[in-house]
Amino acid sequence: MTQNAVEFIEVAKRRGGFKLGPLSLVIPRGVIFGLVGPNGAGKTTALDLLAGLGRPDAGCIKVGGLDVTTHEVAVKLRMAYAGPETSYASWRRVGRAIDFVSGFYKDWDDARCDTLLTAFGLNRDKAIASLSFGEKNKLSLLMALSRDPDLLVLDEPTTGLDPTARRFLFADLLHRMRGENRTIIIATHQLSELERFADRVALLDRGNIRLCGDLASLVDRFVQIDIAWPETAAAPAQPGITILERSGGRARLLVDGDTAGADWRTRLRTEIIGESALTLEELYLALVGPSAMTRVPETLS
Repeated sequence: MTQNAVEFIEVAKRRGGFKLGPLSLVIPRGVIFGLVGPNGAGKTTALDLLAGLGRPDAGCIKVGGLDVTTHEVAVKLRMAYAGPETSYASWRRVGRAIDFVSGFYKDWDDARCDTLLTAFGLNRDKAIASLSFGEKNKLSLLMALSRDPDLLVLDEPTTGLDPTARRFLFADLLHRMRGENRTIIIATHQLSELERFADRVALLDRGNIRLCGDLASLVDRFVQIDIAWPETAAAPAQPGITILERSGGRARLLVDGDTAGADWRTRLRTEIIGESALTLEELYLALVGPSAMTRVPETLS
């Protein structure tokens, strides 16, 4: 059996003016994997393709070694997917939707479902049309979390959740990881929360992967520095060094240790006023820029 939970192999998909890929990504078994990126980066497109909601224009996606397209039923039985746009409106009431969906999966746990109904404040008799956006997301999460799949895929799972529901969600996810073969993929903007428990992270930007790897190693790889930089001085022409901000006689730089080399401080030939490590959120903003937060989503671009 393959040791990889998910493999994207040269996957490409065009939606209107947006193009994903070609995207190649390997997610090993037994990890919590964070897929991060701004609106329009391609996160939802990638996860929709993984869940079988559409087919790639090129390349293939494998789950546990099985091609998502040619083994659609087998893949859906071993994975669960939840997203804020998932709709169960056709079943009109929460209980009817649960009864219908639960009949398809042998790994459905009725006791867990009852716990989730209570934790999320949902009522089986409530009309789905009357649910708030956050409650609809809770229903989608309930459908996925009531199962015990090998692969759990969550697209923006904290959207619309109150603090109590978020705390319950993360506790449940950590509990699931006691099974060493379980894998969880989370696409989210809540980077501070993701940083607390993700093992690996990929940064997706404009349909392509900018960075991917072990979370701790990625954060350690980069450093932010403040330097003395007279306005008449030329920009530091060094690989792995990016100018984040310049004002007066100072500048803030992002240094990629893997690219810049061990002696980048010596070659910089200027006074380093300050040096600091970055959180995942700070690294994300340094790489994609604050303006990326306002990009048009890929489904509309």
